[in-house]
Amino acid sequence: MSSTLSRFTAPLGLSLALTLSGCSSDSEPVSPGAPGPSAPFELPEEIKIAKPTEPVVHLETVEDLSEEVADWLLDFSDKLRRRDLSAAAAWLREDFAGHSIADLPVAGETALELDAVRSEFDLSALEVVGRQDFLDSIEAHIGSWETMDSVIWKTKGAEFQSGRDRWGKVKVWMRYIGTRTSGGRASLSGFAYIQVRKERAKWGIERFQLTSLQMEHREGPIFTNVATSTGVAHQGPRFGQPGNQSYAWNGSASADVNGDGLWDVFHPSDGRNFLYIATPEGTFKEEAEARGVLQPDMGTGAVFFDFDNDGDQDLFVAHEGWVGKGGETKGQTSKLYLNDGEGVFELVTDDIGLDVLLVGYSATAFDYDMDGWLDIFVCGYGRVEDEHNNSWIDATNGKPNGLFRNINGERFEEVAAQAGVQAGYWSYASAVADYDLDGDLDLYVANDYGLNRFYRNEGDGTFAEVAEELGLLDRGNGMGVSFGDLNNDGVLDVYVANMSSTAGNRILDRLKDEVDAEAFEMLKKTAAGNTIFLRAGDGFEALPLEAGGVNASWAWAPILCDFDLDGRTDIFVTNGFVTGELAHDT
Repeated sequence: MSSTLSRFTAPLGLSLALTLSGCSSDSEPVSPGAPGPSAPFELPEEIKIAKPTEPVVHLETVEDLSEEVADWLLDFSDKLRRRDLSAAAAWLREDFAGHSIADLPVAGETALELDAVRSEFDLSALEVVGRQDFLDSIEAHIGSWETMDSVIWKTKGAEFQSGRDRWGKVKVWMRYIGTRTSGGRASLSGFAYIQVRKERAKWGIERFQLTSLQMEHREGPIFTNVATSTGVAHQGPRFGQPGNQSYAWNGSASADVNGDGLWDVFHPSDGRNFLYIATPEGTFKEEAEARGVLQPDMGTGAVFFDFDNDGDQDLFVAHEGWVGKGGETKGQTSKLYLNDGEGVFELVTDDIGLDVLLVGYSATAFDYDMDGWLDIFVCGYGRVEDEHNNSWIDATNGKPNGLFRNINGERFEEVAAQAGVQAGYWSYASAVADYDLDGDLDLYVANDYGLNRFYRNEGDGTFAEVAEELGLLDRGNGMGVSFGDLNNDGVLDVYVANMSSTAGNRILDRLKDEVDAEAFEMLKKTAAGNTIFLRAGDGFEALPLEAGGVNASWAWAPILCDFDLDGRTDIFVTNGFVTGELAHDT
């Protein structure tokens, strides 16, 4: 059984046999239980895929089948991404019949931002075609594209016929993303039902019923990837392979470290760190060793700030540090690198107050006590190698946060417990802002495996946790947060990055009639993805999912910025976990 299923079923303690509530249709089946037609194969006049008449009802069994088909479709997606249609044909049965996606009239067009256009295709006169013509219809859309960056056929719902004749009805979401010859980006997407059948231990797509199709595109590019040409492209070892002991990179930090007016970039990493110094020509030179920040490696978060108020940018890097089973110190404590004013750093380790073991995952610099010296808050996560999270929805066994008070630019004093922010959740990211305009900075902390927290600065060196009081009690796998005015009303709103899970939502839809309504909504929120909180009165209100801007899969590190300079705040969200050549790696 998949790990995703375990995450969403374990908290309920369920052992269920239930009827599925996934894909549905009022149409009649096209001989779903019959064997494949004998040659010569005649195409049906229309495609109608019905629900199984005797569906598999055991939750773990049906989800194992769903994940099996989902993984199999990822391989199919990879063949389409490579535009290897001859290889993709192996996923379609010889008796395949489905709707062609080519030559569909445009039902309507919508003008989008930045001269982009969304075209909705008219499905009123779909043509039924066989295997080769179906593949040719895909080629008709994407064959001329300059690049094909992503193809995904994602399983959104599935149900299967019980008995020896194994077949199923699967709801899929398809999206093809690439660059057209004009240089503009394009996205072809839509929903469909497919009928899959398993014979001789091999699945095959038997029917394809298109239910929606749209294209979004623009003539020229908006952004251009210049990592290679500017000198910052670097590929680490594949996750799980020798030489990659962690996740290769853990965040980054930017600042003008040498005072030349150009922004430089620091990346902590495995084996060594990277410091890219900007040049007037728009490129970068990697100078971590020459500038004193090559080691120690394995940093988990970084922030530039002026520690000693001397006008240059110093560097703080969080690390994982813990006590081993024998009482020995493991990992690293947080590190401070002092800038000499010319962009050369000295690692300060003696009597600086950083000899505190934290499982640090990110750091935020702010003057929490308003004494004129920047302090550092470090999110404390946990070590699954030693102890797994004790809940998927409300974990409380994370490691403590750290709050390092800056003492006159000379040393730090760790004061998280006294200030009321030590907690002990699986804290991942934080952000600060003066939400109540009282002159001091308040702190939002995004927690993995549970509820996020919001700490109001009381102005006396302490914080009060007021997330529930203000309507900010967001539940999910929090991995990023940012403040910004998202509706141009002059006050700050909150954007929180969480995981969204297709498999989680698929499972929960099957459980809807079997569990307590409150528990269902709680779990559904955990799988729903990002959250937008708009300021409302003295608190905040969560925008409904229909407002958009929140579906970003495995989301991290949101950035709120007016990218197109139209006076409105836009949202950029990094997403993904492990990326490689195969779609499985996502």
